[in-house]
Amino acid sequence: MLVLALAACSKDPETGQAPGVSDDTILIGSSSALTGHAGFLGSQYTLGSKVWFNEINAAGGINGRIIDFLTYDDAYEPDKTVANSRRLIAEDQVFMLFDYVGTPTSVQIIDMVHETDIPAFGFLTGAETLRTPFRPNIFHVRATYYHEAEGAVAYFVDHLGLEKIAVMHQDDAFGLAVLAGVQLALRRRGLEIAAIYIFVRGSLNLARPLDTISKSADDAVILVGTYTPLAKFIKGVHESGHHPYFHTVSFVGSGAFGRAIMEENIDRSEFDRIIVTQVVPSPYSDELETVRQYQAQLAKHYPDESPNFVSLEGYINARVLTTILKKAGRNLTRETVKQTIEGMSRVDVGIGIPLTYGLFDHSGLDTIFFSR
Repeated sequence: MLVLALAACSKDPETGQAPGVSDDTILIGSSSALTGHAGFLGSQYTLGSKVWFNEINAAGGINGRIIDFLTYDDAYEPDKTVANSRRLIAEDQVFMLFDYVGTPTSVQIIDMVHETDIPAFGFLTGAETLRTPFRPNIFHVRATYYHEAEGAVAYFVDHLGLEKIAVMHQDDAFGLAVLAGVQLALRRRGLEIAAIYIFVRGSLNLARPLDTISKSADDAVILVGTYTPLAKFIKGVHESGHHPYFHTVSFVGSGAFGRAIMEENIDRSEFDRIIVTQVVPSPYSDELETVRQYQAQLAKHYPDESPNFVSLEGYINARVLTTILKKAGRNLTRETVKQTIEGMSRVDVGIGIPLTYGLFDHSGLDTIFFSR
């Protein structure tokens, strides 16, 4: 704990510079799922950010400093996230934390971020726990799971006229975060969740929820988990003879989820009933300047990779971050970065929707999109 306290100092007493900042480098660090059952998410999220950092560094960096992006693998395991974060702060002495992936992992560093007074920016999670109560050092780009849940419920109830909405979620902070959002959205409409099914994070043992839902008459099921068990669950429900609508939130990773659906041989006639809410525009569109740049730069730096929602979100995160660092100026400290973010209003990063932060508003966007 002593080492962490030392790392929390705003400037090195000998060099006069903030931790992670040298004359020509800004060191930022990430812990994310680069392997394991959520490995697609972490690897693509950080890859998207690296695409933009490569561009920025090739052009001379930010105010004369290049971005050094240090990434560690936690395999979507909270204990590893904690260990990686301690290493990033105490040993590597990064300037800030960036691109963390997942709710059960990210919530474990809330106290650490507070105690060390280090900025943490750009999480691949919409969990309310990272926002409420107010977290002075934690900043987001994406909309929340409450926004995604509201969008799904509005589509099912207000648009389609469905009333029996069930939830199947993994048994952790991520599952509970989306569950709470669904409950709020339904209660605003005078409804309650028809049924709740729970499974162990990462498990493919879905016999109990499959047995339960196959006997129900739910109109729609909101799914909360990673891509492989969710695709397997949808296939099992169809095999039971039940064909409800399905929805899941952006964290699923639509590219991996789509491949998992294909591998399960789910009938194409069911595709229109499988809906994913997104927090960024389509990565396949040619209508937005930033998306066009993302496509071209991804092909340039990683020619074997294909566009997807997750890497686009990481790319947008990186663009927002470099906008912040540039605006914060050459005399870079953690405090000036936090003040800069809180003073940013209607920032255009080329996605058709401006980002706005405030003194007590650390979420840049609240817009969602739909995909099938």
